[in-house]
Amino acid sequence: MSSRIAFAAGVLLASLAALPLSAQQSSSGTLRDTAAAKSPSAKSATTDSALVDLGRAIAELAMSVQKVVDQAKKDPEMRRAALQTASTAVSVAQKTLEENKSEIERLLAEASRKIAAMDTSAKKQATSKEPKAP
Repeated sequence: MSSRIAFAAGVLLASLAALPLSAQQSSSGTLRDTAAAKSPSAKSATTDSALVDLGRAIAELAMSVQKVVDQAKKDPEMRRAALQTASTAVSVAQKTLEENKSEIERLLAEASRKIAAMDTSAKKQATSKEPKAP
């Protein structure tokens, strides 16, 4: 059972490691703001569609991993290869995470500042719209 979990974790981490952080950024290195380009309903529909696609991809990945795990149960050589692949995938994911640590921290700090600014702005708007008692 633990080898199943290790293998599945390795496959998931490998797929995450394959997604570069640069895919989330424009070519100039700054984050793209597309919120104003779409109406809220279009944005919601796009998000829902992306979530459905993500769910479908995760289900397909889970089925593929299950097939490989079943094959690995039957064949000791396949089991060794699967464990070696999972180990390598985990190592690559750890290395990628370490290499991108400062960028991840910078993006999280920037997101935190933006959320705080939006929260402050929303609170100011809410207090300015409150009716004043005579």
